[in-house]
Amino acid sequence: MKINIQKLPKSEIELKIEIPVLEFQDFIERAVLDSGQSLEFPGFRKGKAPKEIIEREVGRDKILKMASEAAIKTNYLKAIKENKIEAIGQPEITLLKLAQGNPLEFKAKVAILPDIYLSDYRQIGSKVKKQKNIIITDDELARIKKEKEKIESQRVCQEILDKIGENLEVELPEVLIEAEKKRMLEDLKFQVFQILQFKNFEDYLAKINKTEKEIIDSFLPEVEKRIKNSLILKEIGKKEKIEVSESEIDDEVNKILENPSQKNTPQTDIDIERLKNYTKEVIKSEKVFKFLESLAQ
Repeated sequence: MKINIQKLPKSEIELKIEIPVLEFQDFIERAVLDSGQSLEFPGFRKGKAPKEIIEREVGRDKILKMASEAAIKTNYLKAIKENKIEAIGQPEITLLKLAQGNPLEFKAKVAILPDIYLSDYRQIGSKVKKQKNIIITDDELARIKKEKEKIESQRVCQEILDKIGENLEVELPEVLIEAEKKRMLEDLKFQVFQILQFKNFEDYLAKINKTEKEIIDSFLPEVEKRIKNSLILKEIGKKEKIEVSESEIDDEVNKILENPSQKNTPQTDIDIERLKNYTKEVIKSEKVFKFLESLAQ
């Protein structure tokens, strides 16, 4: 496999990939076998017909299409892994050459996590002042003190993140911006229905005299801030070598699965691997937050 990688604007890259003839031939052979599994021909057991008969029945073009799709998926993922590319979302695939007896050529354009260069976050963090003593009155409870401590912790971390992000210049991938806009819109709709008790979103828009597009466009500053914060946390986690153990992930996943709200959800309906990945990122973020808080005086 030959790979050429080109950087594009807005944190995108384009991979041009060539799969050699012999390697692509393996995918063609596999496509023929897969096509013949469900076919029956006189004189042969199901799925056991010679490949020449299968090719004639299925058609060369269809087999080439099946082979190219499998080859593209396999080699794209291989290229991403071997080159340690942190791809975001699905790639935009363009087929460049597909012909019998020739190498398969395609290009894939995909968004990536941008490189970011942080200022001295340890020094920035050390200049942030903590509220040393959380003062509460006697009719207040211990849980209220705990809640106030949590709020103060969040304030400290956010102040550090804001200061780190002040001079951070980075091209944010469009796919991340659009995904965060969508997430914020869904959060707003939840509030509109569940908290504000509107029957539909259109009534809410009429009430505030705005269109959905105007609402979405207004999200942009907050969207950019959220994405920058996420990238900063990820980069600090790398630099400080903050890791999450498998036992930590498993413990938290088990807590989630044992939650009463999950009791009636069949295990088959839960994507455990996705849940684990999500849980890992949550725990790692919490550890980075604690690290940032420890920098403050």
